[in-house]
Amino acid sequence: MKNRVGRIIVGLVFLFFFGIYFYKQLGIRTFSDDLASWGEATGFHRDTVETSGSIGEQSAEQPAAPAAPEQPAAPVETPEPTPEPLSFDLSSWEYMLVNGDHSIDQYAPAELVYLDQAVEALDIQTSYNPNRVAVDARIAQPLLDMAKACKDAGLPVWLSSGYRSYSEQAANFQRICQNNGITDGKDAKGHYITMPAGCSEHQSGLCCDITDKYREIKNDEIFKTDTYAWLRDHCAEYGFILRFPTGKEDITGVMNEGWHFRYVGLEAAKYMTENDLTLEEFWQRFGPGETAAPAV
Repeated sequence: MKNRVGRIIVGLVFLFFFGIYFYKQLGIRTFSDDLASWGEATGFHRDTVETSGSIGEQSAEQPAAPAAPEQPAAPVETPEPTPEPLSFDLSSWEYMLVNGDHSIDQYAPAELVYLDQAVEALDIQTSYNPNRVAVDARIAQPLLDMAKACKDAGLPVWLSSGYRSYSEQAANFQRICQNNGITDGKDAKGHYITMPAGCSEHQSGLCCDITDKYREIKNDEIFKTDTYAWLRDHCAEYGFILRFPTGKEDITGVMNEGWHFRYVGLEAAKYMTENDLTLEEFWQRFGPGETAAPAV
């Protein structure tokens, strides 16, 4: 009886351990099948697990360096267009060159007009009027505009002398030479104080002597007047230049005259004023040379 009970107990123990062993084998196989299926479904591969190394080895790897930020592209500079060089057609009437080396002989303007010397009347008369100043008709309006603007600034303006004919200039030359004890019209420094007939800008009709109404005498006193200062600063706005400035006597050949204003047109007047050029220097820069014949 005891032997039978012992056998039963041994059999039960054997069945118990056999059951445990069978259960473990079944769990291992099930997990292995799931792992294979998971790899196929999700992209996980056994060779990745097998070759990736241990956890400790993975933690020892250095993180990849961050990518350098992209530098902004340098702005593309658009070159400024090269300005066209200035050019002036010196054969045009505005640039007529008249001086001791460039005579216009018996030249006379095609049309003269007459302006009120005190700029109280603003009409431009076309009939001869000995009580008014005569100028070339082409400069009458800008001259009148400039004189009126000067007067509107509260300054006394007097249009002293404009056009002179060849014969009038010849008589003027003789009178001034006699009064100053000279024969060539020049001062001790060799600068003209009066021009021979044919060599005076007044004969062109393109200029005008402008003075203070109360200081009509043409001498260095004119430089002290507000009228002179205004005309010097604003004449280019109307197409005029101060024709014989101080410091340019050796270039123009003429003594400084703070009253003699010459019309050359807006563009040329602006250029000459900004670049401190006389008409002679302007011709040398843009013309064929200082020996060129004057434009008439």
